[in-house]
Amino acid sequence: MRILHTADWHLGARLVERDRLPEHAAFLDWLIDTLRSEKIDALLVSGDVFDAANPPQEAVALYFDFLKRLADLKTVKAVITGGNHDSASHLNAPRELLRRFDVHVFGHAGDNIVDLGGAVVAAVPFLRERDLREAAAGETMAAVHEQVRSAIRDHYAAQLAACRDVAKQRPVIAMGHLTVLGATTSDSERDIHIGNLGAVGADIFTGFDYTALGHLHRPQKVGGQEIVRYSGSPIALSFSEAADKKSVVILDTQGMKIETPAVPVTRSLVRVKADRATLAADLEQVAAGAWAEVTVKLAAPEPDLDRQVREAAAGRFEVLKVLADLPATAATPWQPTGPALHDLQPREVFRELLKEKQIEGEELGAVFDELLATREKKVLL
Repeated sequence: MRILHTADWHLGARLVERDRLPEHAAFLDWLIDTLRSEKIDALLVSGDVFDAANPPQEAVALYFDFLKRLADLKTVKAVITGGNHDSASHLNAPRELLRRFDVHVFGHAGDNIVDLGGAVVAAVPFLRERDLREAAAGETMAAVHEQVRSAIRDHYAAQLAACRDVAKQRPVIAMGHLTVLGATTSDSERDIHIGNLGAVGADIFTGFDYTALGHLHRPQKVGGQEIVRYSGSPIALSFSEAADKKSVVILDTQGMKIETPAVPVTRSLVRVKADRATLAADLEQVAAGAWAEVTVKLAAPEPDLDRQVREAAAGRFEVLKVLADLPATAATPWQPTGPALHDLQPREVFRELLKEKQIEGEELGAVFDELLATREKKVLL
């Protein structure tokens, strides 16, 4: 059986307010072509299909268009799990319909064993703390930490036993969306438990023939194990990933052979270091059409640095971020540019939060206003 493992699509994500949907659409086109050309039997998507619990409608449309084209292939089964960015209920809503097209979706923990014929999959989504433990008064952070780790370990042990009962001699594959100790992170991932409580060792996957991980955006094997892998995100989601070579994983269960074909780059992200004296020459290295983060070495602060960098780029590429590299003695303390929190009304704070999280907030805003009005009325009484 030939299986393709991918994760962390983050459909609907933006970078410095730039839309990424064209890049995601190009990746999904490539993915459909790869599933066909590589004669893939099963597709595994290990979480963070969307970038937010309430994704923009364009991202949702792109997802369902992909699933329609996947069903049209008539040769590829799929298993899709939820990540910490996904809404479990949002993912699960069409699951009964999708199952009729051999697309198995698991937004939350439960009965997650999928028999693909040539292999059996433990389709474990992101495990929220409420899936793992019940909180109790007076707990120490160390105790909570140990409970979460132990519960994750026990969950995978139970999944392995259930899979072995079904699989007999066939390969057993685990899916997961979590942080595994020893793996390399980037700037664009959130801790998925407070303080990263859910970080576990790769040994919890012992007994599985392959583990298809999501959450970390750099493609990598974990702990030197070829069969425990993060596929990584298909596009760079932050400038910290600018140098990453994005890929997917293809697993051939006959001999457990692994390939990592590269995902074509449709939009280059680059980090550039420049000197103020040679700014224009330093920026000539940037490819046309790229999005760039430019750090300029300065002797002293320059108020119009942003304008100077953009003029030096001369429209060949787009400058998304400009950073100053100042000597320690010239660095000035950070000063807030917006209003202080105490100057804002609760309604304004809530709407700023929705904007930051890229959540469409008209209905939520109305509910918040209603709750706030009820609270204010009770205070007056």
